[in-house]
Amino acid sequence: MRIAAGLLMCAAAVMVVAAFVTGDEQRGPANAAAPAPAAPRDGRAVWAEHGCGSCHAFAPASARGQFGPDLDQSLRSMPDRYIRESIVAPDRMIAPDHAGGIMPADYGQRIPAADLERLVEFISTGVRD
Repeated sequence: MRIAAGLLMCAAAVMVVAAFVTGDEQRGPANAAAPAPAAPRDGRAVWAEHGCGSCHAFAPASARGQFGPDLDQSLRSMPDRYIRESIVAPDRMIAPDHAGGIMPADYGQRIPAADLERLVEFISTGVRD
């Protein structure tokens, strides 16, 4: 019995040493570099990720959506704060000839703040060009 306990202790010690030397599945190798920070995403990538073009027409994104307002028209000459508000609280200001309650109202929570700013910049630049 003492021999079996001794063997188990040795096996456990070998496993601990091996985990520190070679890494384990959860921690990765002991000498692995920290993951690189995510590259900054541009507004077009945010637009695509959230499927904006499936509802909105917007020439700079080659989008031809027909459910929501045509952003080339409805946002022309609008300030960035209006564009941002239209994304995070879409039912506060509804474009003429469009119904409320269609665009998700939780984009303010879904889209990280930095991504939201890039999206607003992408749209505002597109409607001013």
